[in-house]
Amino acid sequence: MADILFYHLTESTLEEALPGLLERSIERGWRAVVQTGTEERRDALDQHLWTFRDDSSLAHATARDAYATEHAILLSTGEGNPNAARIRFLVDAGTPP
Repeated sequence: MADILFYHLTESTLEEALPGLLERSIERGWRAVVQTGTEERRDALDQHLWTFRDDSSLAHATARDAYATEHAILLSTGEGNPNAARIRFLVDAGTPP
């Protein structure tokens, strides 16, 4: 059975919290899928993860990128798991698979 964890944002925005959650996931050796409700939100997070900090970025791909399945972090609007992720972040009304 899968574990389901809820992270309720009360004192930070998704853009503030998500990079840290993804960094901790990668440190644990997990691959991650961030599933958004819309392509616009996916594309905004795509840009944000490259620029969220002046001294760092999070390497990732979107489901439409070549070799997307090889990335530890994948941004998607779909319910699939093409990169064999162990953790899925559902944001902005992403529908659980």
